[in-house]
Amino acid sequence: MKKLKLKHLRHPLRSAESLLNIFLTSINQYRFNAQFKNIPRIIRSKCWCGGKLSEYDMHKSYGLCVDCGTYVNKCPPDPSKLTDIYGLDKYWNDRQRFGGHPSIDKRGELYRVDGRLDKWIEMVLNYGPDEGVVIEVGCAPGVMLKELELKGYKCMGVEANMDVVHWLRQNLQLNVHQGIFPEISLPKANLFLSFDVLEHSMDPIEFINGVSEHLQSGGVAILQTAIDRYNSNPPFGEQFEKIFDDVEHTYIYTDDAIRQLIATTDLQLISLEHRTSLAGEIIVIKKP
Repeated sequence: MKKLKLKHLRHPLRSAESLLNIFLTSINQYRFNAQFKNIPRIIRSKCWCGGKLSEYDMHKSYGLCVDCGTYVNKCPPDPSKLTDIYGLDKYWNDRQRFGGHPSIDKRGELYRVDGRLDKWIEMVLNYGPDEGVVIEVGCAPGVMLKELELKGYKCMGVEANMDVVHWLRQNLQLNVHQGIFPEISLPKANLFLSFDVLEHSMDPIEFINGVSEHLQSGGVAILQTAIDRYNSNPPFGEQFEKIFDDVEHTYIYTDDAIRQLIATTDLQLISLEHRTSLAGEIIVIKKP
């Protein structure tokens, strides 16, 4: 619950209103968090690579793979509930607001201001094709796909929830399809994008092989995900709780884990050097 400040006590009526607002906000946040805490979950006893899990003292919901170093969510949501979890109101408005983040209609502006959008565009200019078909999985709030569309690319997006799809179509006039990647029919692309999505994937091997299947020969994929490479304790420092979110994040990777994951495909690792910010590490891979 929020703490009272001195200004709340200077005027009786305002103090009462402040107390009521704090109380109602706390109740709403409690009810909202309860929705996610009570979602059906599955039990996972090994890593995506098949490795055994050791106990991880810093977060009881996660285990640490003894082989590749991936942090593994041992009790992720039931995959059948993902479409509901990532809904327009529940996720993109309520969950973001209670987490201190902008809702979907203001999220694109955040990406412009904090430099993320500029970095993504820079990555496309440096590593991607000059033209062609672009697929972005997890494309909300749509700002990146819209920028590429304005540059002449033929763009297509994917979102898990139909309400989010409708919002992107109506507000940005984007070509967006509903589905869980890679369980969705899509054309082959020259450029595949996915920012802050891989950590949500229930099956990373299926996901990365789906990337390969949807790339034309010579095509490039640019992915962003949290990669623990900093030897900080806890991992990602002040962002630890945000990254180790057992509702959203099923796997949190290391550089070694990413290399092993890519090795399960015919894709070539081009770069692991870039990032937008801490926990925004970027992977560049290419289809031979």
